[in-house]
Amino acid sequence: MMQAIIQTLEARKKDLKQSALVKMVGDETLTMESRLAFTPAMLFFVMGFKDILNEMKDEGSTNPMQQSVNVHCEEDSFHWQWYLKDLERISFGKEFLAIAPADLFTLVWSEPWEATREVVYKSIHLAKHFNTPFYKLILIEALEATFDCFNEPMFSLVHAMGRQEELEYFGQLHAHAEADHAMEKTSEEQESASYNNYQPSEEERKNAVMIIDAVFKAFNDAFNTWYQVGVSKTVKQLLTANA
Repeated sequence: MMQAIIQTLEARKKDLKQSALVKMVGDETLTMESRLAFTPAMLFFVMGFKDILNEMKDEGSTNPMQQSVNVHCEEDSFHWQWYLKDLERISFGKEFLAIAPADLFTLVWSEPWEATREVVYKSIHLAKHFNTPFYKLILIEALEATFDCFNEPMFSLVHAMGRQEELEYFGQLHAHAEADHAMEKTSEEQESASYNNYQPSEEERKNAVMIIDAVFKAFNDAFNTWYQVGVSKTVKQLLTANA
């Protein structure tokens, strides 16, 4: 059962790696700085990610899988701080943060940026509805898998720019944190020590695949939004488009 779930994850990752956003970040024919132009559009997701994690925590549980969920949530709960620092260091981020607060909030909550917000809403809904430790781990795996598609070209880009030490969320600090997560994984047959050799039922397998599909669908839509922001290149154009 677990192998079928893992295969679903890998298939969805393969598809998402073909998205316009991932290709843009890895496109060496574009200027390096322009490939970071989309990063302000991630704001709602990055800030909301800690709410997703908080929904999945259960500090009073003695279940080994739930304890693994708790550890993961604690490890990732402060990454938004790295992101905010990076926005102040990236030229497009500086331009974004210079917008009048009313215009900035209007943009973040605008209809064209709805897909970014939907990732947070959908993930919290899934965490509330499928609230067993097994499903929570599946949701964490799905969220990590989607961002693996994004992180690989992003970390390569930032390294090529020589900014891997300067940038935190988009640089080496975050890359090392994600690598530590990856080290916890074992073989495809075992997937992760976090599952404690748990054998899901057929119903759980079906629900797990549904969770994975829902997360990847939400991220695919968000990636498309971020790509559109990336190709606009200027805050002025974004504000005009959302006027």
